[in-house]
Amino acid sequence: MTSYQSVQTKQTSASGQAHIIQNDAEALEVAKEFAEQFKKTAVERDAKRILPYTEIDALSQSGLWAITVPKQYGGAEVSSHTVAKVIALLSGADGSIGQIPQNHFYALEVLRNTGTEAQKQRLYSEVLNGTRFGNALAEFKTKTSTHKQTNIRPHENGYLIQGEKFYCTGSLFAHRIPTLVLDDAGREYLA
Repeated sequence: MTSYQSVQTKQTSASGQAHIIQNDAEALEVAKEFAEQFKKTAVERDAKRILPYTEIDALSQSGLWAITVPKQYGGAEVSSHTVAKVIALLSGADGSIGQIPQNHFYALEVLRNTGTEAQKQRLYSEVLNGTRFGNALAEFKTKTSTHKQTNIRPHENGYLIQGEKFYCTGSLFAHRIPTLVLDDAGREYLA
């Protein structure tokens, strides 16, 4: 079981106050509107190798990145079915954009299942304000995909993470990058 480990890092934040989506129907409507917009420029961006910074920022400011935040923390807590439809709509318009939220939503699910109350309050609030999570999970210098070498150790007033990761979908656009690490006892955490 992976769980969150608090790590002191330089605080980064999203570019402003994001809209908060209220329910499944609104999430689908917003996703449809963005899909239509993205469809118009996807081929050109792909051909010219233009990264979708503006599009990703618009998505997080629209509230779509916060649709899985539980209601008790101010989110819409939409169904898994709605999340899948939102991703399908975005992917149908631009596959490059559609793949990016997968790890963001994964990190939010790990937080929901294993985060402390203080972590939930702080991180859900950030997401409701437009913060995006990436990921640093996979390693390529290990015997198998289940073996991990990246470790976390107490260091001064925080923690030190040492290791190498690859295939970090969405991290280029992320404000926070949850990283899969092992402590000295061999327990896995997202830090």
